[in-house]
Amino acid sequence: MKKLFLVIVIICVVIAGGIATLVTLVDPNQFKPMIVEQTKKATGMDAVIGGDIRWQFFPSIGFQIGEVSLKNPAGFKRQDFLHVSHLSVDVAVMPLLDKELHIGSINLDGADIQIETLRDGSTNLDSLLQRQAATENTASPAPEAQTPSAPAQSIESEHPWQITVAGVDIREARVSVLNEAQPASQLSLEHVNLSVNAFTPNQWTAFSWSVQGKQAAQQFSVAGQGEFRLSDDYQHYALRQLSVQGNYQDQTNHLSSVTLSLPAFEIGQEAPFEFAVQGKLAENKVDLTGKGSLNLDAQYQQINVNGLDTQLKLNGAQLPVNPLSVALQGNIHMDLPDSQLDATHLKLQVAELMLRGQTSVHLGSKPDIRFRLQGDQMDLSPFLSPAAEKATVAAQQEQPVVVSATPAQETPLSEQEPDLSVLKSFDLNGELNITGLKAQKLALSNLVVKTNLHQGVLTLSDLQADLYQGHLQGSGVLDANAVPATYQTRQSLQGIQIQPLLKALADNDRLEGKGSVSLDLHGQGLSEKRIKENIQGVVKVQLRDGALNGINIAQIIRQGYAKLKGKPLDDTEGVQKTDFSAASATLHLQQGVVTTDDFTLQSPLLRIHTQGKANYINETVDAVVRTSIVGTLKGQDGKDINELKDVTIPIQLKGSWTQPKYKLVFDDVAKQKVEKEIDRGLKKLDDKIKDEKTKKALNKLLKGLF
Repeated sequence: MKKLFLVIVIICVVIAGGIATLVTLVDPNQFKPMIVEQTKKATGMDAVIGGDIRWQFFPSIGFQIGEVSLKNPAGFKRQDFLHVSHLSVDVAVMPLLDKELHIGSINLDGADIQIETLRDGSTNLDSLLQRQAATENTASPAPEAQTPSAPAQSIESEHPWQITVAGVDIREARVSVLNEAQPASQLSLEHVNLSVNAFTPNQWTAFSWSVQGKQAAQQFSVAGQGEFRLSDDYQHYALRQLSVQGNYQDQTNHLSSVTLSLPAFEIGQEAPFEFAVQGKLAENKVDLTGKGSLNLDAQYQQINVNGLDTQLKLNGAQLPVNPLSVALQGNIHMDLPDSQLDATHLKLQVAELMLRGQTSVHLGSKPDIRFRLQGDQMDLSPFLSPAAEKATVAAQQEQPVVVSATPAQETPLSEQEPDLSVLKSFDLNGELNITGLKAQKLALSNLVVKTNLHQGVLTLSDLQADLYQGHLQGSGVLDANAVPATYQTRQSLQGIQIQPLLKALADNDRLEGKGSVSLDLHGQGLSEKRIKENIQGVVKVQLRDGALNGINIAQIIRQGYAKLKGKPLDDTEGVQKTDFSAASATLHLQQGVVTTDDFTLQSPLLRIHTQGKANYINETVDAVVRTSIVGTLKGQDGKDINELKDVTIPIQLKGSWTQPKYKLVFDDVAKQKVEKEIDRGLKKLDDKIKDEKTKKALNKLLKGLF
């Protein structure tokens, strides 16, 4: 026991003696001028070391520095770019006796970095970046050409110190990114940790890092690990086994898992990668996976992503299609000096919809997008029926029907204008070609859309499509700079079958026929209310070989005439349809009302002229249809009603335009009938009365009665 105690005492005495010798022979403060000088050369910033550099002997031998600061250039609000509250350096003891400083690990605790951007765009990183660029473009000076400070020169004149660093360990650092022009966009990084193992040039070295960040309502955390390899001149590097994990959340979104895997990466070589994202975007669950191959050229100017393949699955009750799958494939090339991104061999699939083509984006203060896309048969119907409506219908089907005595109130028109500010944030020019397109009941083929967006003005320079045995051609302009937005459109439909078109657009099949329709419309405001109230312009319609459904004008005339004559009415419900050989109309739209004074309809039996108006806000109609009989109407007894031939019969339409009320204006009919009989009587009298004065007096007397 005594021998063991004696051994321990001897060891302690040796260690104490070694420490005393080390402290006596090596003064760590002699490194201060060298550190300050080398820092100035490397960063262009002034370094301040507070207090003395002290020895530490636990848990390892090294140096301790209380505070270290890098000072900001003049003109910045904060004095320090970097402030470290505690810095410790592990060193190898024996090499110190030969003036060799072999640093085992540099440990920084509580580092605080402040990155500032002034209103003129200059930052406190400019001097650091300029110094780094100068170092890369200029060969390093020979050691003897360096001019150290006076204390360092006296040290190096005897025997220059050789310094090597084996690793870095940064714990609980903080980074703040400030911009005077955008104070609300401050980015704060907390709990920044970095660990780099001892490394040797051309050898693989392990590293790991983690950080938590916050910007306004956005919060995120990222951690990663991997290995890197530096070349002898420290100009080239390679990575392997790189993996990154993180998460993100804000007021509406929460991405619980974001991962990236990069098995191997080296400049100028293909580097396969994979990534995955899981979480929630708004109320929708997100599952995104992707893979591809990354290549960065030796000049760090060209980035290529080849074989990009991403798969996205969305789940949410508000989605039009649930679940919704989205797939994107293609190749991406980015030219960093020109800020140009090109995507080729693109293939985008959303549910059953498929688009192929290419696009390019010039990145800058305002991105400029160019695209050319093609699609085959596409059905947009599932995306035009909101899931909320489907859910409501389903819920109503499950609940018992309750009959209320209170009449249902109509839903008021929305006055909410869409947010078009995004149209001012980028420019766009492109062409879209789709073989076939279906949107609920509307079906198109050979659709061509050419569009341009510049400074908030969206121009539809060419719109063409084949639909319902005819052809559509048109153009339009939407100006998002006006408040509210203004629009104008010109459309021409030739050889169109009007009934299926009206059925698809307005669920109205009251008009049949084939012909042409032209529209020249403009307005201000895109809310439901403003569109109906403010749309103005002219619609011209010319049709042939068609029919008016829902009204049998011949039957109305027969019934009205029978009533006028006191004959029994024919209550038989005939086909509610009026055929015509030709029809035309010019419709004027103004402040929610469409008016016409030249609606004409011709058939072998009838000539119809209509004047009136329809309010498409209240969906009411008030018009007079003047019908002239030019053929023969068969009555209920099969006899001709020849008495009404060449008589114009007014029919008044009033009420809802889906179920209008029809009324014959009997007084006008009777008046015209009497006038016709008088004309016939006068013709007979003409042959019998020879005196012209008598003829004139009689004509004036009879016609003056009406």
